Amino acid sequence: MAWSSPDDLRAQVQKRWDRGELLAALVAGHAAVDTPPLAFPWRLRVVAPSSSELAQRFAEARIWAHSLRAGAGHYRLEERELRHREVGQHSLPEAAWVDSLDAALALIGKTADARRFAVLVANTAGQQPLLLPWLARRPLQALALAAAWPRMLAVVAWLQAHPRPGIYLRQMDLPGVDTKFTEAHRGVLTELLDLALPRQSVHAAATGVGQFARRYGFADKPLRIRLRWLGAAARAPWGAGMEDITLTQAAFEALNPPVRRVFITENEINFLALPPVADSLVVFGAGYGFEVLAGAAWLQQCTVHYWGDIDTHG
Repeated sequence: MAWSSPDDLRAQVQKRWDRGELLAALVAGHAAVDTPPLAFPWRLRVVAPSSSELAQRFAEARIWAHSLRAGAGHYRLEERELRHREVGQHSLPEAAWVDSLDAALALIGKTADARRFAVLVANTAGQQPLLLPWLARRPLQALALAAAWPRMLAVVAWLQAHPRPGIYLRQMDLPGVDTKFTEAHRGVLTELLDLALPRQSVHAAATGVGQFARRYGFADKPLRIRLRWLGAAARAPWGAGMEDITLTQAAFEALNPPVRRVFITENEINFLALPPVADSLVVFGAGYGFEVLAGAAWLQQCTVHYWGDIDTHG
């Protein structure tokens, strides 16, 4: 086994950074967070020369010990005295310790990143303390979003002041917050808003990024449903020769056509290729699910056939 190098010691600390532990420690201690603070000092694993290796490779062992000592600016070495009948008495590093969070950050060159994150934590604690647990769970993601974070806090504050506003997303009057911003960050904003808003302000049944507007009470573009009459073209209930039409969800619910069978398909080619069937129509599902169709009471009087893939959506 190779003897530990300064890079190996840094790699042990880097793993804890990659798991978010070092940044999460900057959130610990706030009232809203359960994360316990990190306990220092940390013992780092050191692979040192064995007794036989010391006898066979004494010169290399001395170089190894010197390299560990030379890199010990941000870690502390613990050494042990060895008495060897061939090479005499020597002191060799046995363990390495990191004594503080600052030392750990400096060892892997993350001091500046940690300062940026600390500013983000302080601003969040002052403006939206309910979001601190999210920072503790996802510190590296939050650091990557540092430039956008003030605007995210602004969105949360705006919705707290204007619950279920009933306007379109692009009408939200916040500097730097446009439709492109909310669309790019819908996933994170959903997690933040679910933490910060009262339960009655969130429509829990509206899930997924595509339902963001509905979940938080924004007006959404009317969903359009496409359907095709399968009977004789001249007898299409919405006008002769108009077999393939698209309606808003509200218009679809109010339709009440003279049909006995309704086919629902998720595939557009299937939708277009279905042959003539008397007193029937086909709906292009387009992946929006049955909830969208549930308000059409007239469907309950029809035989409904669903044609979709055998997967989670189907």
